[in-house]
Amino acid sequence: MPRDLVRRGLPSGLLARVVVSDFRDGDLAPQADSATLEARQAGVAPMPWTWLRQVHGSGVVEVRWPGDRHGETADAAVTTRVGCTLSVTVADCAPVAILADGGGLAVVHAGWRGILGGVIESAMELLSNVTVGPFRAVIGPCISSCCYAFGVDDLKRVVDHLGDGAGGKTRTGHPALDLPAAVSATLRGVGVVESELDGTCTSCDDHHWSYRATGTRERHAMAAWLEPA
Repeated sequence: MPRDLVRRGLPSGLLARVVVSDFRDGDLAPQADSATLEARQAGVAPMPWTWLRQVHGSGVVEVRWPGDRHGETADAAVTTRVGCTLSVTVADCAPVAILADGGGLAVVHAGWRGILGGVIESAMELLSNVTVGPFRAVIGPCISSCCYAFGVDDLKRVVDHLGDGAGGKTRTGHPALDLPAAVSATLRGVGVVESELDGTCTSCDDHHWSYRATGTRERHAMAAWLEPA
């Protein structure tokens, strides 16, 4: 069943909702047939959804009405409109929602390539252009350093960009990426005043899909929307 990560009244008078699905809600990857996918989506959050063709890039779209920008290639979406359900699908990467006190939100698909490519910065730039802060974020279930063994060269790139806090060790002592720490550091760097971490490791937890653990193509989703308070 979908789980509430955020149910928060904003000073603008709107209510921000953020939920995350798990395996019991079914595979929410876009490759599922459309009728099955829409039925599963409807069980998680209000329809229609804006879902994205995610490419681990830095593209971001602004959603102006329900279902707007559906299926476009991007890794983040922003809206200030009531009733627009934004979504990202993941199976180890971090799903991130950024809430604006002025009445707006963004969702971001944040893997290590997207972080280095500036996807969080791109989302914040657009969100800041259409509403005002302060800005707060929630980081949904994602893989943690305990399970995220990482190549030395790629880890150095991330640590050079974000600092030593982005590095870690697996349970067996191998070099690892601390993805939640990398996301949190990036959010601080773009002016997010508060970040909440769900703390669930998708590789350890058996309620979420994990590409690293099983090689699955199945995905769970973060969905976020605004509604009247």
